[in-house]
Amino acid sequence: MPKNVFVSPTRKQINNLDTLPVYNRSLVEYKKYNDSIGHAGVKYSMAVQATRGCPYRCFYCDVYKTTLHHYRRSVDSIFEEVKMIADLGVKRIEFIDDIFNVKAKDFINFFNKVIKAKLDVSFFFPTALKGDLLNREVIDVMMAGGAVGVNVSLESASDRMQKVMRKNLNIEKFRENLEYICKNYPEAVTTLNTMHGFPTETEKEAKMTLDFIFSMKWVHFPYTHIVRIFPGTDLEKFALNHGVPRSVINESIDKSYHQVTPTLPFSKDFTEKYKLKFLKNYVLNKERLKKVLPIQMKHFTEEELNQRYSSYFASKISSLKDVIRMAGIKESELPIKCLSEKEIIIPNLEQKIKKIFPIKQVKKDAFKVLLINISTHFTNDRDISEYDVLEPPLGLIALQTYLDEVFKDDVEGKLIKSRIDFDSYDDLNSIIDEFNPDLIGVSAMTFHKNFFHQAIKKIRNHGYKKTLIVGGPHPTTSFNEVLKDPNIDACVIGEGEVTLSEIISSMMKKNNQKLSCKDLKKINGLAFIDKDQEKEKNINSPTKNDNLTANGLYAESKAVGQY
Repeated sequence: MPKNVFVSPTRKQINNLDTLPVYNRSLVEYKKYNDSIGHAGVKYSMAVQATRGCPYRCFYCDVYKTTLHHYRRSVDSIFEEVKMIADLGVKRIEFIDDIFNVKAKDFINFFNKVIKAKLDVSFFFPTALKGDLLNREVIDVMMAGGAVGVNVSLESASDRMQKVMRKNLNIEKFRENLEYICKNYPEAVTTLNTMHGFPTETEKEAKMTLDFIFSMKWVHFPYTHIVRIFPGTDLEKFALNHGVPRSVINESIDKSYHQVTPTLPFSKDFTEKYKLKFLKNYVLNKERLKKVLPIQMKHFTEEELNQRYSSYFASKISSLKDVIRMAGIKESELPIKCLSEKEIIIPNLEQKIKKIFPIKQVKKDAFKVLLINISTHFTNDRDISEYDVLEPPLGLIALQTYLDEVFKDDVEGKLIKSRIDFDSYDDLNSIIDEFNPDLIGVSAMTFHKNFFHQAIKKIRNHGYKKTLIVGGPHPTTSFNEVLKDPNIDACVIGEGEVTLSEIISSMMKKNNQKLSCKDLKKINGLAFIDKDQEKEKNINSPTKNDNLTANGLYAESKAVGQY
C-alpha cells in the first residue's frame, strides 16, 4: 500500500439520470466498429444504457461498489433515445445495463411504447436480465416488442452457493421462466450463464449446475465459465479467508476464460471432465443443434455465429461447418444459410448522426481533454480464442457529452479506444503528440489492469508530463493498488462526470497547469498521493470518507437505491 493516500469525500451519484444530456453519438466513428462484434455478439448495433448501478450485492461483482445506488432513466427518456437510434436505420439495439428488468412496470411500459410505435428493431440483453423477476406477462410483451437476445444468469444451481454469493435467486422461478421462453418463443435466442469453481464449492454442487443446464433442453447458448476472482470484490475477501493465496488469485486474473485456473476448490481433472461433458453432450448435441441452429441462422450472420461458437473451444473454428462436423451432422441435413450482412448494414450512418449531433466548433485556446479506453489488447497481443468484443466506449461518450454541455466551446475532447483508434504504443503516443492534451483520462477494467498500467508507463516514458488521471471500475475499487503507479496523478472514484468537470474547471483557473494536492482536496470523489504530507495520517482515513472502507471499497449500504 502506498503511503499518504488521500481520499476525498464520496461524490454523490447523479440520482436523476434524465438530467444528463443525450449521448453524443458523433464523438466516435461508428464505421470503425461496424466490422466488429459487440457485447451482444452482433454487428451494426448500438448500445443503450437505461440504468446505473445494481440493487443487488453478489459477492463476485464490483458494480455496486463503483455505483453504490441503482438509478434508472424514465421510460419516456429511454424510449426517445431508442426511437432516435431506430430512425437512424439501426436494426439492432443492445441494453448494456447490469439488470434492465428490475422494475416490471417500467419494463412493460417501455415495450408497449415500442409496440405502439411499430419500431423495426431487434433488442439484445447481453449483460443479462434477472431471470426470477420475469413472469409470463413481462416475457410476452418483451417478445412482442422485438426482443431477440435474451440473456439470463444462474451462476449456480446450488441453494447454498446462491446464499454464499449473495445472489439469492429463486431457482425454481428462474427455471419456470426460462422453460416458458424456450417452449413458447423458440425464435428467441436464449443465453444461460453459469459459473463453477467458487471457493468452498463442492463437486456435487458444481454437478447440480451442470444438471440444470442439461434439464433446459433448448437453450441456444449456455456457458459454464470458470470463476475469476477479481481484486476489490467481496469474493476476493471470501477466497482469502478460505485459504486461496493472493499469489494464486493474481496468477489467475490474466488467464483466458477457457483456461483452467489454479483457484479451483476441486481438481483440474474434474473441471476438464466437467467442461468436456458439457461440450460433447450439450453444446454439440446433434438433436439440439438441428433445432437451434436454423433459428440462430435467421438472426445472425455466419461470422457472428462463428465467433459465438469459437468461444466454446480453445482454438478458433474456421466456420459453422466445423461445428456441424463435430456434432456428427451431415451438411445435407443442415444447409448453412445465415442472415446476410446486407440486411443489417446501416446506410450513411455517420452522415445521419452528424445531422442530429453537428460537429462542435471550439475556441483556438480550448482546454484539450483526451479520454482513452484501454480495454482491448492490441492485435498482435490478443488471444485469438477469446471472444473478440469491440464496441464504442459508451462511458467515455457520456463523459465527453457532459463536458461539452458544461463547457461549450471552451473544451475540446477526443475519445480513443485501443485496437480501434490505436493498435500499438507508438500509435497511441503519436495521437498524444498530435492532439497535445492538457489532461489525459484513462479508463480500464480489472481484467485489463496490466495492459492499463503498461500503457500509462509508455505514455509517461514518451514524454507526457501533464495531468493524467484514471477512472472506471478498476481504479474505483482498487485505488490503493492503482496509486502504487507513480505515473498516475489521481483516481476518480465512482461516476466521473461532475468530478472531471470540477478538475477541468480548477485547471482552467490555473492556466491549465497541474493541480496541487491542496487543490485536489477540494474536489470530491478523488484518491491521490498526498505529497504535502510526510506522515501517514491520511492513509485511507475513514474520517475523510465514511462511505469507504480501508480497502477503498464502498461499504455495505442498507439502502440499495431507488428502483
